[in-house]
Parts: sequence; structure tokens; C-alpha cells
Amino acid sequence: MTGPDRYDEQDVSRGSLADRYGGTEPVRWQGQVVQPMYCQALGADPTILSLTLQRAAPPAGVRGVGIAVSVLSGHVALAGRRLRGVDVWTEAMSGGVDVELYGAGPDARFALTPVWLGPDGATVSWAGNYGVLADRSQDGSAVLRCSTGVGAPDFGELVVAVGIRTAPTDESRYRGALYELGVAMHGRGETDQACALWDQAAGLGHVGAAYDLGAVRFGHGELAEAEQWWRIAAEHGDVRAMTGLAEVLDRHGSAGEARRWREYAGQGSRP
Repeated sequence: MTGPDRYDEQDVSRGSLADRYGGTEPVRWQGQVVQPMYCQALGADPTILSLTLQRAAPPAGVRGVGIAVSVLSGHVALAGRRLRGVDVWTEAMSGGVDVELYGAGPDARFALTPVWLGPDGATVSWAGNYGVLADRSQDGSAVLRCSTGVGAPDFGELVVAVGIRTAPTDESRYRGALYELGVAMHGRGETDQACALWDQAAGLGHVGAAYDLGAVRFGHGELAEAEQWWRIAAEHGDVRAMTGLAEVLDRHGSAGEARRWREYAGQGSRP
């Protein structure tokens, strides 16, 4: 005797796929596991996400289809700007396109969802029968078969090959080594030495080191120093730092700014 299936068997005649998602967990539809989004963790090094179009067959009434790329606890780098996300349309993916992603903290990850243009040209997602079938490979690549929210589910409307590779630099390796050594020192109770190493790593752009410095200072009641470090980490997308910064700001009586940082944390990254 077997237990219940992890996924509920779905019958689209009883409602759209979008009505069936209870969050980020997949559902089963006609024997296939359908995900509301494709997610993958981000490490400390810069990450290059490659998107290559394999097929585009939008249904009637849809003017264009694409992939929405969003980052939780981090950002997309585009033309010198840090963005929470970006929509990549079939025109850009036809010859393959690379998107540069940066994580900020251990919970950093990116998500891919189908996106489309309605008859009025407005961008739409998270509606109707949207969803993703993901064929993952052991090397981290995948092929995504996507259904828009228009009409019955059709996972041939957009097919995209996804590749992911890290792009470590000498500087990122060095600051990562400083950070990890600091973690080891802190684990042995040598807090001053750990903070000195984290200070160096944070100065080189290691967001996790800035967060940890803020956490140590907060634990010692040094709220001004905690605010300084957490603000640096929060500005670079660390969700933990956003929450911590909001706590410090509340204690300083800056309730309005604290509320904004909590909203950013709920969204997964600063706009």
C-alpha cells in the first residue's frame, strides 16, 4: 500500500492551473508535474544564466512570449544597474542570450516564469493556465516547456534551453576565502579575528560578510555599527539584512523607513 501522492492530480476542467497552485509547490496534471516557476540556488560567485529559444508558438490573442527572470536575495546586473528582475522575450533568446545574476546571502536563488503580451500589449504572468514542465540534466542545465495563461494548457507554446555557469574572478575567490576563514575563526570563538577578516571581505564586496558584521554588532548592542553594515548588505539585496536593518530603524524611531525595508524583504530584493 502506498501513501498519498506528493502532488494533487489536477483536472483542468475544474479550474485553471493558476487556481491550483498553493504556492511554489508543483501540481500534477494529466500525469505530468507542472511547476509555477523554475527555481535554482545562487552561490557567492557571479552567475551567468543562458537562455536559448527552441520553439515559440503563442496562442491566438497573445502578441509575444518570453521568460521572466527574477532574483530572491540578489539582483540582475544590466547596463550598470541592479534590478530585481527582467523580462527576456523570444527576439532576444532566438540566438541565445546571457543574463548576469548576483546572489546576496545563503538564501539567494533565481526564478523563471513564463510571461506574455496580451492583445492590448500589457505584460501578463501568473494567470490562467500558465506553468512550466522542466527537463533537468545532471550538469545543471534544463529545457523548459512553458504554457501561457491563455486557453487550455499547451506546453509547446514556449520551449527554452537553460544553462547556468558560475564566473568566479580572482577577487571573488579572494574575498570568499577571507569570509570562510572568518567563519572558521568565529566558530572557534575568536570573534575579533573573524570580524577583522569579514571587514576585509566586505570591503571587497562580500555581502554575506557585511551581514555577519552587522549581526555581531547587533548582538553586542552596537546599533549604529549594525545599521551601517546591514544597510550595505541590504542595498545589495540581502533579505536577512533588510529585516535586521528594519529592526534597528524601528529602535531608532524610523518606522517609515523600517516599513519600506520590510516590504523590500517581502519582495525578495530592493527595487
